[in-house]
Formats: sequence, structure tokens, C-alpha cells
Amino acid sequence: MNGLVGLVPLAELLAEMTGSRPGATNLAVLILQSGAAGMPTLHDDTHVAARYELVLAGVVTEAGVPVHGRAAELITVCELLAASTVPSPTPPPDPRLVLSAPPGTVPLLDNERLDGLVLDVIRQATTRLHIGGAFWNESGFELLDEVLLPAVRTRHIPTTIYVNSPDAEHRAALVDRLEGLRTAGSVTIRWFWGPRPTMLHAKFVIRDRRHGYLGTANLTSWGMHGHIEAGVELTVGQSERFVQFLAQLDAANLFADTPRASS
Repeated sequence: MNGLVGLVPLAELLAEMTGSRPGATNLAVLILQSGAAGMPTLHDDTHVAARYELVLAGVVTEAGVPVHGRAAELITVCELLAASTVPSPTPPPDPRLVLSAPPGTVPLLDNERLDGLVLDVIRQATTRLHIGGAFWNESGFELLDEVLLPAVRTRHIPTTIYVNSPDAEHRAALVDRLEGLRTAGSVTIRWFWGPRPTMLHAKFVIRDRRHGYLGTANLTSWGMHGHIEAGVELTVGQSERFVQFLAQLDAANLFADTPRASS
């Protein structure tokens, strides 16, 4: 969002980092003077999110250089918030813990359901999806299709899917399924090519670099509806850091455009 209003969330993040709205003003002055180098060198969720928002809001360039006009606007917004009587926003609740269990064994609240979080993250995507898992099955793809196909076909969300190179028995089915998704929209498949016996073991769905799921459950029917599994709802900072991590893995040549030959 452009204009001064678009800087309010960033100003509140700076206030959360410094402990006060006047502190946010002082930090904004440092950012005007030094760019991203003026930020504290911490790596918790709030700091990671604030660094990303600085670039997104146009306050600094991707190289961390201050954009002086926009940085001056950030100072103005911080000063207005410091002078206002509007209460500071309530800190967000702890990220959700989500679960799955064999059907009929343990009652789960709707907001505890692992499959609910996975599908909601995909359903809410507006700019980008990153999806990955160790294993896949046809029934799991059918569950994902309910929200993934509208995302790629109708909303045209660029999507990157991270997968392991399958064994010979499952290779054709997985390749065909992923190729079908590629033809549905802007879908990129990244195949794990790390040294044996390492593998992609993380299971995740991240939307817009701001919200996601990370847990033990593969995005299969068994993972979402059958096995005992657990996961967490990723915060803004965690989502951004995980997407950066994926980019670092890609830069280290651990993923490729084609699957590795079956052993």
C-alpha cells in the first residue's frame, strides 16, 4: 500500500521492536541515516519481518540503502503515532499448534485441525505459494486440488513445489501429477538433488512470505487425516525466513528442474 497509511504497520513493528512508539521514531531516524544498517542486529520474528517490510514499503532498497523520501515519511508516521492517543495494538496471539489423529480417536477443535490450516493457507494466498513435502499420494493431491487449482488457475498465484526425486515405483505417477499442475498455471517444480542419503524432509505451505504451516505431516491423505501428526502456524518473520532458507538451498544447488534418475 502506498502513501503514509501504508507505513503504519511498519511503524508499529518498529514500536514493538523498541518497546515504544517514541522509540520507533528514533529508530526511523537511524534508518533514514544508515538504511538497513541502522536496524538492530537481532534475528527474532519481529526483526526479520521488519527488515522485509522496510524493502516492501520502499523505505530501503534490497541492498539496504535508504530511500530518503520514503524514510522521511516513515519518520512522520512514527511521530504521528507517538503523539496520538490511539492505544498500541494488542500483541498477536501465540501461533497455533495444529494436530491430526486417526479418525474417531481424539476430538479436535476446528482451529486445531492440521488439514484446516494447510488448506486455509493456500486458500488465502494472494501473491505467492511455496509448498513442499517428503512424500505425496493421489488422495492427498485430491484434497489439495480443492484450493490449489483455484489458486493457480483462477487467481494466477505463482507456485513453487519442492519434492524429492521418487523411486522407480512411484516416479511416473508423481511426475504426471506434477506436470498436470504445471499446465494449470504458473507452477514451478524443484526436485531435490542433495547428496545421498539426505532428503527433503520438511513439510510446509507458505503464502505471500507472510503466513504458513510447518510440521511433521506430509501433504498426503494419511498425513492430513490418518497419522498422528503435529504442526505450527508460521508467523510473518518465520515465513519470510523460511522462504529465504529455500532460496539459499536453491543457490547451493540442492534443487534442480528435473528429477534425479532412480537408483
